[in-house]
Amino acid sequence: MYKKFLIITLLLLTLTISNLFAEKSLERIANEKGVEAETLYNAKKFVESAQTFEAAIAKLEEAVKTDCIPLDNEKISRWLELAFNGYYQGKKFENAIRILDKQLELDPTNYTLVNYKSIILKKYLKRVDEAIVVLKKYNTAKRSFKVEKKIASYYTDIEDYENAVIWYNKAYEQKQDATVIKNIAAIYLKLGKNSEAITAYENFIKTNPNESVLARTYMNLGKLYEDMKNNAKSIENYEKSINLKYNSNIVLGLITKYYDGNSYDKALEKIALLLENKPGNNDAIYYRAMIHFNRGEKEQATADFQTISSDPKYSKLAKGFIESIKSE
Repeated sequence: MYKKFLIITLLLLTLTISNLFAEKSLERIANEKGVEAETLYNAKKFVESAQTFEAAIAKLEEAVKTDCIPLDNEKISRWLELAFNGYYQGKKFENAIRILDKQLELDPTNYTLVNYKSIILKKYLKRVDEAIVVLKKYNTAKRSFKVEKKIASYYTDIEDYENAVIWYNKAYEQKQDATVIKNIAAIYLKLGKNSEAITAYENFIKTNPNESVLARTYMNLGKLYEDMKNNAKSIENYEKSINLKYNSNIVLGLITKYYDGNSYDKALEKIALLLENKPGNNDAIYYRAMIHFNRGEKEQATADFQTISSDPKYSKLAKGFIESIKSE
């Protein structure tokens, strides 16, 4: 009995020792590599971490083929994400792109991954044409206003304005957006197509956007006419803009335009509007002082010039006018 017990004990001991020295499974090696990679990542050894994550993934994939274990896509996705972050943080952008491609194999409709790839290609690798191809491929499978607008902006960055306006128009088909129209108009101007730029804004206005958007559109159209040196049309659209939504910068611009055009009554109307919304505004008071001076209203002019005489922007000029009036 004792001898039988001893034999069983020896067999168990032999089996235990054998298991201790047995070769580790591929899955276990992969998991240990994954833990090692995370330790490196937390220590901010980003590139080394990314390389180790890739080694862990390779071992896990080998285990699937060799040991017939089920493929753990969730684990692989997580390791790929950390590998990408590691290469990106370590500024190894070619490797980051390679990892993104692997991620996209698992999740081809993930716009976040597509966006990262396009940004890296454009911003860091200066391969804008490739970035555009990536975005177009995604857009073919899943059309998107956001993507078409980005494609248009990338074409604009490389000064391919013909393609830029095509893609902004594609985006506009999906969403009648004020910013897109502004970009379309700006590109038409660059191409010397002024009438197309104006038509783009006018067609957008016909869609009856809300007052805030309409105010911004009239402001942009006013700026467009200003760039075209059409002062009357510029003023007309700026007036429409502030009638819908007050804007101090536009009002000040109108004051300047009316003053330069000797339309003093209109300038004074806008000066009153600006001071109503921004009491004590020295820019408005300066123009009011100049109008009084030009009209020979010396007492009112002196009072306004004295008000702005302590403003560094107007001090020297204001004191000069005060002395001039006194000397008469």
